[in-house]
Amino acid sequence: MSAEPALDHAAILRVLGSAYGLAPRTLTFIPGGTAPAYRADGTHGPLFVKVLPNTAAGAVTAGRVAAEVPLLHALHRSGTLTRVPRPVPTLGGADLTEVEGHPLVAFGWIGGTSLGAGWEAALGELAPLLGRLHAGTARVTRGVSRLPVPPEDFGLPFEGGLMEDLRFLRDVPRGVRPGVHALRGLLLPREDDLRRLLSRARAFQAAARARPPPFVLCHTDAHGGNVMRDPAGELWIIDWETARLAPPEHDLWMLHARLPEVLPAYEEAVGRGVRLDPGVLGLYFCRRVLEDLAFDVDLILHHNTRPEEDEANLAVVERFVLPGLDRVEDDLDGLRRALGARRH
Repeated sequence: MSAEPALDHAAILRVLGSAYGLAPRTLTFIPGGTAPAYRADGTHGPLFVKVLPNTAAGAVTAGRVAAEVPLLHALHRSGTLTRVPRPVPTLGGADLTEVEGHPLVAFGWIGGTSLGAGWEAALGELAPLLGRLHAGTARVTRGVSRLPVPPEDFGLPFEGGLMEDLRFLRDVPRGVRPGVHALRGLLLPREDDLRRLLSRARAFQAAARARPPPFVLCHTDAHGGNVMRDPAGELWIIDWETARLAPPEHDLWMLHARLPEVLPAYEEAVGRGVRLDPGVLGLYFCRRVLEDLAFDVDLILHHNTRPEEDEANLAVVERFVLPGLDRVEDDLDGLRRALGARRH
């Protein structure tokens, strides 16, 4: 969930005209994504436009998007997955441009809707798409020089920053923004839970590094907001800016609510049976909720300048991240039991 940047719509429309040779008439902000996005409408048809923050974090994301675009072309070209976003190059052939210092990238509009709450019901359709992606690793990566994110190292790069931010919140100085006080109220009562989860993540990390499994090309973030259904009923997987080489568990842990049920369809698409590592699954269960939390905490404490930005990040923490923290152990235990029963 992102707040709209303090940018004049006219400035974005001018860049779409000068850099892309388009003549969009209207621009509509699309809330809900992790990066600000717009729909641009005109005689060219609708476009999906991402405008990244003019911050250090935005520069990192822009670097990932620059690698995402060739990956999308390779997915199309190899025939591995064709229902993925279509990047629109600038008149000069560039993948990105800028508006008032903010990186901007444009894609063809996908006439569909995100699955959202209906994502779990569609896992039987999503699982074979992930199987095709994993099976197509060699074909796809042959055509790209780098992926958006380096290969998995089972790291916890957010740990130091998150711990430092928690220490800061214990003794918040006078005069800080109301959003910082609200964050303090959400997190300090949960500090012991967070530390326990970090300890669990470190144990899973050590086991994964001791016995690293084979890697495949993973999307890493195929949740309900990043999977769409078009008017023909077909699924599209969008937002590939965190794709990387990693164990298949990096994608499959998200399907945990129905994974034992949909795993046969995944295996058919991959072309072989799979045996998932419970420890690697455990790492992804623990790490994801912690890195999501660290991301929003970092924005609130170190990057946001407007109340609406704080409100957007606080809403994510309260509505999604903390409930996810509460479910981690139960979800992981349930998946282990289900996968164990499947093997017997």
